[in-house]
Amino acid sequence: MKLLIKILCISAIFLSSYAMAEEHPFVPYTARSLSIKLSNDRTGIIKNVFCLGCDYKTVNILPTTKAYKNGVEVDLLEAKMRAGKPALVSFNPETREVQTIRWTE
Repeated sequence: MKLLIKILCISAIFLSSYAMAEEHPFVPYTARSLSIKLSNDRTGIIKNVFCLGCDYKTVNILPTTKAYKNGVEVDLLEAKMRAGKPALVSFNPETREVQTIRWTE
């Protein structure tokens, strides 16, 4: 019992210090080859996105979408250079709005 309590306390401490930019609900999608179209006003689309229960394959990028390179927030326009490369896209399945685009180099 004491071991279980210690594990739960450690898990709670770890999870409380871990911040995500995504808001509930969100679906993470790992794109092997990011198919992104982004204009200079920071709006655009990502094609070929799949999720269970979704009947669409395109999600929308808004100026509020965040981009993270190696865990550090960068300008959204840098995501445009990820076309054809792997990236993690998190989006709201109800509104089809992209919340974050993440990648590592």
